[in-house]
Amino acid sequence: VGGAHQAEAHTAAADARLPADFAYDLLNSVPPYGILFTYGDNDSFPLWWAQEVAGIRQDVTVVCLAMAQTDWYMRQIRDRVPGDFDETAAPGIWRGRQPVKPAWPLHLMTDEQIASSTRAIMLSDSQPVRIGPVRVVYPARSIFYPNDLVTISILQQNLGRRPVAWALTAADHLLGLEHHVVMRGLVISAEAAVIDSTTPGVDAQGLLGAPIDVPITQALLTQVYRYAGLLEPSRHLVDPTSRGVAANLAVPWTRLASYYDRIGNVAAAIKSLETAGNLSAQPGLEAALAELRLKQAQAAPRADSTHR
Repeated sequence: VGGAHQAEAHTAAADARLPADFAYDLLNSVPPYGILFTYGDNDSFPLWWAQEVAGIRQDVTVVCLAMAQTDWYMRQIRDRVPGDFDETAAPGIWRGRQPVKPAWPLHLMTDEQIASSTRAIMLSDSQPVRIGPVRVVYPARSIFYPNDLVTISILQQNLGRRPVAWALTAADHLLGLEHHVVMRGLVISAEAAVIDSTTPGVDAQGLLGAPIDVPITQALLTQVYRYAGLLEPSRHLVDPTSRGVAANLAVPWTRLASYYDRIGNVAAAIKSLETAGNLSAQPGLEAALAELRLKQAQAAPRADSTHR
């Protein structure tokens, strides 16, 4: 009975801690003065709590795309001034960069333009659009919703000037920048230049078509992120929302496992998948782990015979 109560206490503690830890992780996935696109309640409200109550990464501008359908929110994010980057409280990965606080508005849409942008539009002809240093051509009959229009304006104002990233839940709103993004931990980050997937440390087989930046992802996962105690044994979540959040935390670990397997580092692949399994019981994970362990076992005799 005592063991059961202890397990319940650990589960309750993990459920309670996870939103705060996830908010910390997501905010710290972007460099100083970054812009972070989110989508719904689970990846937006905890971030606002972390910034406003806990004082975590107030320099990051969070843009919730679900709320960016409204005129009042478009005005609010335009006029909001980001907080200062606190280097002493930031993870080591983002220190020493001497960031400059942006002195320009998030986007340049006027109140009149915002008022006229609250309905979806469809292009009658193909339309070239300049997004910072990038030229994007949107085909005829492309449909743009209000949050697409304000996102384009944000990107036009900031790509190449401020770090820009999408949470994994918002990564279907890249708006033509698919060749300019790379996965880094829990976010898809945009770059002004086309991503060269042959660059050392960049794995072309990332997520949603985005290559994965292996060194930064590894550093975020192992040196920065917090996991609400879920990496310890028998810390299973009960709340469905918490399970969904933990599944997001598991995604970059599975991407790393795939990368390590392809380069022949089976031990690292197994460790990454085991970590993903501690976070989330994903379909097919046990089968993938069994396959990797078999591969490792089959390689062991060959290694032994080589040393004889």
